[in-house]
Amino acid sequence: MGYIRAHIRLNTTAEVTELISMLNSDGTTTRYTIESFDRTQRVNARSMLGVIYAMTDFNDEMYFVNETEPDNIPSCIDKYRVNA
Repeated sequence: MGYIRAHIRLNTTAEVTELISMLNSDGTTTRYTIESFDRTQRVNARSMLGVIYAMTDFNDEMYFVNETEPDNIPSCIDKYRVNA
């Protein structure tokens, strides 16, 4: 089993709300987090307060992680991926 994370960018609270809504409507109990580049800070990706904190504190180094299935990033995240 691998460990995959997606480099994402959220610029507005509207994007945060949209992301959380998509994650919470998937009907699963999958645990998603957003972590800093160096993995020292993590927030619950289903939490409005947590994601807004990450958006302001992690700057441009936000990474989406699926904690339940570490090798599976949901396709709804593609909209927020940073193009390398």
